[in-house]
Amino acid sequence: MESILWWHWIVLGIFLMLMEMVVPSFTIFWFGLGAVVTGLLLAMIPEISLKWQLLVFSVSSIGFTFFWFRFFAPRRKKSRQADEEAAIGQTGIAATQALIPGEHGRVVFSVPVLGDESWMYLADEPIETGNRVRVVAVLSSDHEERMHKVKKVR
Repeated sequence: MESILWWHWIVLGIFLMLMEMVVPSFTIFWFGLGAVVTGLLLAMIPEISLKWQLLVFSVSSIGFTFFWFRFFAPRRKKSRQADEEAAIGQTGIAATQALIPGEHGRVVFSVPVLGDESWMYLADEPIETGNRVRVVAVLSSDHEERMHKVKKVR
């Protein structure tokens, strides 16, 4: 096998970073960045052996991932809580009815709320399709089961 050239690492890094668009885990990106760092180091010091290249790739990828989840991801959670507070008071239109209190429906917003234009809702009063509703609480902001508690706008 011929040696790995610096641009091989750069191409691998760009490929991994682009894969993040397909698999949104935000970990593949850091391995792509590790490959780019390895490629840049190899471009500056071409005589680095393959085992040192693999070590640089591993350490930088794991380091980037660690720092992301240790220092930056917690800050995102705090800003998400502020976003949830900003969602309270937003108005939308009931896309589905929920005639029995406690029944689930779907509300559509004219402007995305927390990144989505439609959410499930729960109401303590009957809501018919087309009723204008206002968010009074964010019950769940998990991407799988996002839900608002709403009241009918009178």
